[in-house]
Amino acid sequence: MIQYDYTLNWSAGDQGFWDKLDKVLQTLSMRPASKQANAIFMQLSFYKMPMDEAVRVRERIRSFLPRAVVVGMTETLFFGDPGGYMRINCSFFQNAKIRLMEKNGMLDDYGKSGLELGQKVAAMQDVRAALVLGTMDADFGRFLDAFVCGNENVVVFGSMTGSVKHLGEEVSIAGSALLHRGEQKYFLLGSEIVEQGVVVAVFCGENLSVRADYVLGWKPIGKEMVITETMGPNVISKLDNMPAVDIYRHYLKVKPDENFVYNIAEFPLTIDRDECLIARVPPGFDEEGRIFFNGDVKIGERVRLTYGEREDFLHETELASEKMSQFAPEGMYISACGTRSLFLQMKESEEIRYYQRIANQLFCSSGTGEIYCYQGHGGLLNCALVAVGFREGRNKSALNIFDEPAEEPENTKMLLSTRMAAFLDAITRELAESNRELAEFARKNEENSIAKYKFLASVSRDIAQPLRDVIALERKIRKEATEEKIQGYAKECYIAGEKVYGIIHRIFDYLQMEAGDFAINEGEYKVTDLIRHLKNELMEEIEAKGLDFVVDMPADMPSVLYGDELRLRQILLNILSNSVKYTVAGTIQLAFTMVKIGPADVKLQLKVKDTGVGITEDDLASVRKMLSLDEDRPLNMLNETGLGLNVTQRLLKLFGSELQMKSELGKGTECSFTINQRVLNWVPVKSEKAVPVAEKEDKPPISDEELLETIEALREIAEAKDKDSLDYMLETLEGYTLPEAKATVLLELQAAAKEENWERIQMLVE
Repeated sequence: MIQYDYTLNWSAGDQGFWDKLDKVLQTLSMRPASKQANAIFMQLSFYKMPMDEAVRVRERIRSFLPRAVVVGMTETLFFGDPGGYMRINCSFFQNAKIRLMEKNGMLDDYGKSGLELGQKVAAMQDVRAALVLGTMDADFGRFLDAFVCGNENVVVFGSMTGSVKHLGEEVSIAGSALLHRGEQKYFLLGSEIVEQGVVVAVFCGENLSVRADYVLGWKPIGKEMVITETMGPNVISKLDNMPAVDIYRHYLKVKPDENFVYNIAEFPLTIDRDECLIARVPPGFDEEGRIFFNGDVKIGERVRLTYGEREDFLHETELASEKMSQFAPEGMYISACGTRSLFLQMKESEEIRYYQRIANQLFCSSGTGEIYCYQGHGGLLNCALVAVGFREGRNKSALNIFDEPAEEPENTKMLLSTRMAAFLDAITRELAESNRELAEFARKNEENSIAKYKFLASVSRDIAQPLRDVIALERKIRKEATEEKIQGYAKECYIAGEKVYGIIHRIFDYLQMEAGDFAINEGEYKVTDLIRHLKNELMEEIEAKGLDFVVDMPADMPSVLYGDELRLRQILLNILSNSVKYTVAGTIQLAFTMVKIGPADVKLQLKVKDTGVGITEDDLASVRKMLSLDEDRPLNMLNETGLGLNVTQRLLKLFGSELQMKSELGKGTECSFTINQRVLNWVPVKSEKAVPVAEKEDKPPISDEELLETIEALREIAEAKDKDSLDYMLETLEGYTLPEAKATVLLELQAAAKEENWERIQMLVE
């Protein structure tokens, strides 16, 4: 491989430019390498040259070097104004092959186009690298993501020209004159010259070797900020829920004005994406405080400001070029962001000079975005330098172009910028170390807390089960006792036991959630069974207080749904129990409304409304604070009622919902939530709109002896992990009316059986 590089100054009407161009092209065509080359590759860059002039250049090249694969684009300069010029770089490859692919015009679907071209590249043999040139678009990141899929071991590099075209919405953008200096016209060159599109040159060769350097130079500093709101793929609306532009005002005292880019270019934002630090500098902003980028950003990503010190900056490039020298490239292509020249000012040429010592005929261009993708890292970059070296055949000899580093003289004066950079570097390292220590402390504290919650949860279950047995015994005494006095005592014990059991059960749920052991277990259930279980739990106390309980549902309410009936019932029981507790007289209403959201999906709104005592606005504000699940809430808010509501809100959060409350003192309270459920049977519930209160149970009750024998059999089945026998036993139990506690366990057993969670099954039948 042999590479030649030329720069020709251009101005309108200058015939000398065309004479020089002809001379260069004739020289290239007459070189022996031109005759011997298997492939000829030419890359051009233009500055302040009109499209029609570039078309003439392309025709001249075609006449002198018809076999050449030619690509090019207009450059973007951020520092200095050298006047019009054209760079022309020609590489003769002895054995490699070069294929040209392109998409002209605005792409309808960037992801689809990237996948199409990427699949073509993946089908080629011995692909080593792909040069991608494109006109800037907010969706271009989707093109790259799709293009590299299946080409992870191909070095993908290149540049973008122009500024972002698509912003997702029509907005008024204020930007810098940096990108519009001299009315620069942006275009791409492939087989033809276009204002918009993508050009890809694919380098193939069994003996072709490629090495790429990605150099950034800026170092992150300060706290991480989360992208909390975006507008389209390239716009940050809010960082940490604040207008994005305010971070520059807060940290740098920079106002969004015509000098915005000049003032912030030395402090890019960086995103750590797939262990690759990617920088972003916004070339524009709007009145809403949004900032616009020539690259993609994603909601939820964490960003940090960065800083750089010129000497360290250049030293990092120097070290990278030293590693490149060991590769001994025969040709090289560099894409460097214009913001680097803005930062380096008069020293901008030093970066390129480091690499020119390795390949003195290298090609360098400056755009508004750099492309680097390799083995899952990189993407569409800003503020970066990407250097790609090519070599055909074996490494002939590593180049030794660097002198031994000289020792720094003692007692020398240091520049203020150098001292500030050292200070910031030390502070950043110390903060990072402190953050690591705090994170480790928090992790250990979290582990200890979870261990405590798991222990307390297991103790709660141990307490609850004997209490459940006592309640069952009280129920039996009430049925069998003949003395009215004994029945009264048993009834009081039963009611008190139920209340204590309910509190313990809520504590158990709360502790389970804190321990992270709570999950959704979905399955088939009937709506009538859900209503029946609720009434079995509540009717005794409702009747004792003389209240009316009404269930309303639409006439087309589906009869069979798919979801976590156990958790849904628990949510409704917590809400209804509070309504019963605080309602002295009147009605408690449970209302269902339904909206079809898919062929087999509905959105249910469940509303519980009572005529109870209600609460004041101040108390309602306290309840809402508790429902916010604030970890700093005072412990005294978690009383019996508060604990139930807290558990309810956490359960609803698992369903992607939340509890809404309205209340008026002396008039009652209304609680509501929505939940999505899958429909298994669209046949409506047979009942009328008002479901009767006294709904009879058709299933026969199970005797105590049969229940004990069944539980013993379940223990043996669980120990043997016999799935068929377990399914048969659970199906048999569905045909009986069980005590409420055992019915709850049956539902949990069915959920565990579907997952074949034998550890859970064994725990439930103990």
